[in-house]
Amino acid sequence: MGRSELFKAAREAVEFIKPIGRRKGSSLLIHHDEADGICSAAIASKALESLGFTVKPICLEKLYREVLEEIYRSSIFDAIVFTDIGGAHAGYISRLNTDRIPTIILDHHKPEQPSNPSVFNLSPDLYGLNGDEISASTVAYIFAKVAYPEAENLAHLALIGSAEIPGPIRGLDMEATQDAIRRGLVEPAGREDYRVKAMGRPLSYKKISGILSILGSVGYYRGGPTLGLKACLEGLTGEIESFASKLEDERREANRKLLSRLYREGLTVDGYTQWFHAEDSFSGMGVKVIGSFCSYLRYQKRIVRPDLYIIGFMHMSREIPGFNPLKSDYSKVSGRLPEWLEGEVKKGLKPPLSIILPKACEACGGFGDGHTSAASGVVLRGEEEDFIEEFNRLVSEYTGVSSRRC
Repeated sequence: MGRSELFKAAREAVEFIKPIGRRKGSSLLIHHDEADGICSAAIASKALESLGFTVKPICLEKLYREVLEEIYRSSIFDAIVFTDIGGAHAGYISRLNTDRIPTIILDHHKPEQPSNPSVFNLSPDLYGLNGDEISASTVAYIFAKVAYPEAENLAHLALIGSAEIPGPIRGLDMEATQDAIRRGLVEPAGREDYRVKAMGRPLSYKKISGILSILGSVGYYRGGPTLGLKACLEGLTGEIESFASKLEDERREANRKLLSRLYREGLTVDGYTQWFHAEDSFSGMGVKVIGSFCSYLRYQKRIVRPDLYIIGFMHMSREIPGFNPLKSDYSKVSGRLPEWLEGEVKKGLKPPLSIILPKACEACGGFGDGHTSAASGVVLRGEEEDFIEEFNRLVSEYTGVSSRRC
């Protein structure tokens, strides 16, 4: 299994929905709120339009069960496509999809195998590849290349989406990058950097990725994801850059205040975790900001222990732009690994976040997904300490020793 199997699965998915597109079918495009989610949505949108579909995008920070239930209970769409989200929930999506609406998942998180023949999960791990090393945008680009001949004009978006993958560009992400260079959309710009020329003034792909992630996360409730899609498909304007800069200033100030509080109070150490609750520190911003803060926190060695999982919580709004509000109050939970602990996890001595964080979320009225070193989810508000207890129990079960070692 590998590259050829993933391309084969993409062809099967395209052939499955192609007749619906010819009849001018409608599609719901559900995407994540960071750069990879926005770029993969832009790519998938063009691919679906090329097949004849009308496309309705909706950006979700997390794949809430109640939102999925509502979508599949009363869907008016002929096809549903997920980008950078959904792979870990393919089993649940399969069970909900009783009407067998054609559903395609273009994701790279640790996946579930779908049990419904109308659900296609193109997550790389199901085809012998490592989703931690391939962006969702590249998965969407593979889908697009199979769908229509001009897809290489979108190759630069696959590169931008891959900026979230740690380390140098490689594998299928590099294949997309080479397509972008050959098309004149991108040019090499020094060691392990590339300059994107296809979106206005030339900028590093990492810079554009940062702008899109700020728009989608910090600006989630202020039209940021829509502006991100517009930038991908029509170009990055000075007005959009200026708005992203304003949002980044807001996030930086919120980060500064929260970090100052944690330096005063410290993190709560409990079993295998060191955790904190941001409460309403990021009010008005999307929940991705807590994950970005946890990623930054892992390098703050004065207050972070190298041997404990980092867990951060924040209160969530019930609002979902373009959709009905949530019925319950939730808290977002994000997990990260300090560098030393990351090494232990890679050796198999400690469990990856992608395994234990989702299980702990499910035990507390929520759900989760993610990667080995970075994962996130939601829990019912008020269940945060129960989550920590369950998380510690799962680590203890994995290691075979008592979780109360601190």
